[in-house]
Amino acid sequence: MSPRQSILTHVRLSSLMMGIGCVFAGTACAAIGGYTELLPANLCMIFVIFAQLAGNFYFRYFDEVHACGNHIDSRINSHSKSYSKTFLKEGSIACALIAALAGLSIAVSGGWWTLMVGIFVAFAGWITMGGNMPLLRTPYGVIAPFILFGPVCVITTALIQIERHPEHPLSWIDVAPALYMSIVMGLMCVNATMVYGYNNYYRNKRNSKETLVVAVGKKFARVIFLLNGVIYTAVTIVMCQQLNFSLKGLDIVPSILCLLIDIYIWYQMRTLPREHHHTLIDFANFNVLLMGLLTFIIFEITGTPDVSTMSFFGL
Repeated sequence: MSPRQSILTHVRLSSLMMGIGCVFAGTACAAIGGYTELLPANLCMIFVIFAQLAGNFYFRYFDEVHACGNHIDSRINSHSKSYSKTFLKEGSIACALIAALAGLSIAVSGGWWTLMVGIFVAFAGWITMGGNMPLLRTPYGVIAPFILFGPVCVITTALIQIERHPEHPLSWIDVAPALYMSIVMGLMCVNATMVYGYNNYYRNKRNSKETLVVAVGKKFARVIFLLNGVIYTAVTIVMCQQLNFSLKGLDIVPSILCLLIDIYIWYQMRTLPREHHHTLIDFANFNVLLMGLLTFIIFEITGTPDVSTMSFFGL
């Protein structure tokens, strides 16, 4: 395996499915009211993809510089390792610049408040993946994907598109679906992060990385994983009960299907040999993408609900 191939393997390209799925989920929430806008949705997609790539590159660069975690490849000579660190650093900077350009474009078309969101994302990303004690190496590391992919990504994506329709004053009814879906997608991204930590359990334990899975143990981590699936399914059912769609029952199909996939992953975590656990990471990432994509398709099909029958905790 060449240095570049090894690097691209370790920057976790499959994890991009989490961000893409969350943008689809945010766009689905905008679609409920008929507010879908392709330009801001695509800009959000570009921002999320390259911001996540920048973080993945930097996280791997941090591991290499500080000689911890999963190294690029022990068979690569010192010259190639130097090249690898350079490539990781330059890749992180290049992706961050592209994300920044997309963020500025979003700010111009969607409101300058989005700049504050971008600054928060950058700061949260640095706390999560950089510094003396990256959050991802602590039991609290799962908080970051929940917040960044859940409330930040889903709600921001939805609001940017909804605000493009000033003829319809923003109300709780417009925001409520995004609030619900932000919890759903956040929990799904926590599950995907936990599967990654589960796969690296013994390696993280050797390197004194006190991730959530290491802190609570593999058995209880599986319980948390399954509990998250039950919670996000329940949240989806509650949300759909408050939205009067034209196709009853179809709106909960994505969450039921994704819960079944999570149950399959949970079962494989218990029975699959340790050397094959890495295959479950792609399954978990794909599950997030599937939820966002199916939700978007179904919300587009079902159309705008009867607003008079909608409520958000009685509001």
